[in-house]
Amino acid sequence: MLTRVSEALVMPGREQEFVARVRDLVGTFPEIYDGLVGHEVLVDLDDPRRVQYVSRWRDERALENYAGPGWRTDPVTFPDEDEYLQRPLTLRHFQDVSG
Repeated sequence: MLTRVSEALVMPGREQEFVARVRDLVGTFPEIYDGLVGHEVLVDLDDPRRVQYVSRWRDERALENYAGPGWRTDPVTFPDEDEYLQRPLTLRHFQDVSG
């Protein structure tokens, strides 16, 4: 299993609007993307401008079907996303090695 973490740094005052937009966009992902094991939108308690979309994928193939061939380096964005952000998304991937 692979975990993908996309983190946004949202412009002050746009946090709630951004989170609502992301939640609306990802709400149907489980029905659309085979291999999506689970996902959530997380807001940092100490800094609500930091928002993460965390998704867990069965394997690389499932993740590539979602994010494209550049899944390791290219974040998935939505139209006009840059209007909300102070900087481009950061992207990290983690592999489950617990057994």
